Amino acid sequence: MPSAKGNIIIQAGHDSKFVATFLIDGIQYLYSGHVNPCQHPFSVNKATLKYNSIDDLTGTWTFTGQVGIFKVTFNIKNGTVATGPLPKNGQINPAWSVDGYGTWTTG
Repeated sequence: MPSAKGNIIIQAGHDSKFVATFLIDGIQYLYSGHVNPCQHPFSVNKATLKYNSIDDLTGTWTFTGQVGIFKVTFNIKNGTVATGPLPKNGQINPAWSVDGYGTWTTG
């Protein structure tokens, strides 16, 4: 299963937007959308994306996952997984389950 490095940034609040950015073969892939619930804003600077095929990184997909205590995980419905550790000064306790949707684009 191929993988790529990147980051995940989530804004808390009414809109609860997120953007996950990964660099693959010199192309920036962005998975952005909404997460529910989003109790705290946070940033994961050492995220990893695992995917089956580059073709998986297109379209709009729902996801489920977890935020906290030590990491963030988005299990995207097509088998792609975005995960990464929360910084030590940004750990979230207690952890909570999330779901949402996002759309893949390239930048």
